[in-house]
Amino acid sequence: MIVQKKILILYITSLCLTLNSYSLSVKKSDNTLISESIIESINQEDCNWCGTSEAPENVSWNTVIPPEGELGEKLIISGTIFLPDGKTPAKDIVVYVHHTNNEGIYPKRGDEKGNGQYHGYLRGWMKTNSNGKYELETIRPAPYHSHGGEPAHIHYNVQGPDYPEYWLTAIWFSDDPRVTDEYKKSVKRSGGFSNIISLTKDENNILRGTRNIILEKFE
Repeated sequence: MIVQKKILILYITSLCLTLNSYSLSVKKSDNTLISESIIESINQEDCNWCGTSEAPENVSWNTVIPPEGELGEKLIISGTIFLPDGKTPAKDIVVYVHHTNNEGIYPKRGDEKGNGQYHGYLRGWMKTNSNGKYELETIRPAPYHSHGGEPAHIHYNVQGPDYPEYWLTAIWFSDDPRVTDEYKKSVKRSGGFSNIISLTKDENNILRGTRNIILEKFE
């Protein structure tokens, strides 16, 4: 009788351990699925640096970003986007840009939607014309008050047929003392040309600069 009781106890203990192990395995599997689902969601839907998909209908090759009365020095950036051969102009490429105001912040009105909640209202979209041209009119941004003195910059994203949206290293300005050798070495996606642009003033005292881009594909 005693032997039978011991066998029964061992059997019950073994059964409990097996069930517990199975439960942990299922839980681990569920967590893995949840984790993968979150990652997929972040990659596809919750990309807080994206913006090309939010372009308005009938987007033009040029855009004026700041609302009337926005303080800051007027700036016009233009350029050509090329296919990977670096020679053929690429048409119908969406360019999305956003930047800070002249105080170094991303200003918001409070009614922003999508990634405008993060990027503020100083943002705009263009779609290259048949000559691969784009142009944006805005104000010269100021640098952040944090981030270790990061240079003033304009963020760039591009997207087009066969080219899923990707980011480029932001525009920096050649006369900005914050553009150190260390920053120059940190450039990861220049877009085929230097992301550091020189600004000149035209006959109307407007700052002008050029950023050309060669399309690439990223995983």
